[in-house]
Amino acid sequence: METVHSTAGPRATATAAVPEGTGRDGVELQLADVWRKLLGRPDVGIHDDFFSLGGHSLLAIRLTVEVRRLFQVDLTAADLLSAATVAELAEIVRRGTAGHQGQLVRIQAGSGDSPIYALPPVSGTVLLYPPIARAMGSDQPFWAVQSVGLLPGETPLASIEEIAEAFIEQMWAVHPRGAEWNLIGYSMGGLLAYETARRLKERGEPVGLVGLLDTRITVERSGDPDFALRALLWRGLKLKLDVDWLRGLAPEERARELVERAVAAGTMPADFDADRLRRMIDMYQFNLDALAAYEVRPYDGTVTVFRVMDRSKESGTLPEDLGWGAVAARAVVCDVPGDHFTMVEPGQVEILGRRLRERLDLAAAQKGTPAA
Repeated sequence: METVHSTAGPRATATAAVPEGTGRDGVELQLADVWRKLLGRPDVGIHDDFFSLGGHSLLAIRLTVEVRRLFQVDLTAADLLSAATVAELAEIVRRGTAGHQGQLVRIQAGSGDSPIYALPPVSGTVLLYPPIARAMGSDQPFWAVQSVGLLPGETPLASIEEIAEAFIEQMWAVHPRGAEWNLIGYSMGGLLAYETARRLKERGEPVGLVGLLDTRITVERSGDPDFALRALLWRGLKLKLDVDWLRGLAPEERARELVERAVAAGTMPADFDADRLRRMIDMYQFNLDALAAYEVRPYDGTVTVFRVMDRSKESGTLPEDLGWGAVAARAVVCDVPGDHFTMVEPGQVEILGRRLRERLDLAAAQKGTPAA
């Protein structure tokens, strides 16, 4: 095991702050990225007006082309005039893509040919990854994959192995031929990144960075029957509600109450419905069950464990590499500030992004190729 204590200063490409309201689901995240690219601005929010930011008719045509490429939805001029913000346009796109959106979300277009793929945590969503992408630098191509089962008509997959295979199929569609696969994952997402990397390497594919963001090698089942609901409330929807009160409501009333409060708080899109919320809650449980049944197999490669420096909330003493040295050919530990939750929040996530970019650049330098 190798431990890295990085002292490198901030990168010029990793200083852009993420504005409020940059995306509440995969559609909004991708549309915001398209706008940033077309308008040449790092500060696009979901309620900004396209034309007020400098958009014009020629850029509007390019916008329709990008929307067709990403979502297979044809926009009209009337659509763009009546829905001139990311949030408004996202409602049109969601209606047009119902049932065939897919799991892959482009977080950042970048300018290179060595993309990062981020695998989802237990929530199944990818909303925590945009700040990490920005912190890695605007030139870094960055994709994320959300869990199967969040979209209408999808059935959640039962095992980590099945999930990894489904993710590989999605990523093949955009992966540059011959490029290395760089995979990262926060918490449970790290186990998905590990299994995906292991399967790609078995197929003879070149695997680069495998970044495990404070991911333990084993996951214990929670004894809390309301764990999924609590996690969604506090981590996903940012709502401080009494769980006992919510449990006392009928399922339909509970879902309606949560949707109304989350939309009012700005943590859900306006066209979010109770059925989608129920799928989000179910996704936590499906993923937890898949994790509990997963048996980690050896990986003939290097993993990089981004280990939090604040371990005051950890129960017991965990290995420095969280156990990954026992299954991977090599485990590198890279220190990052914060605890398991704050490492991906403002004030800490900027350093995490820089550490990720440093490891990506180092691996590329050792091979004599540019990282992005």
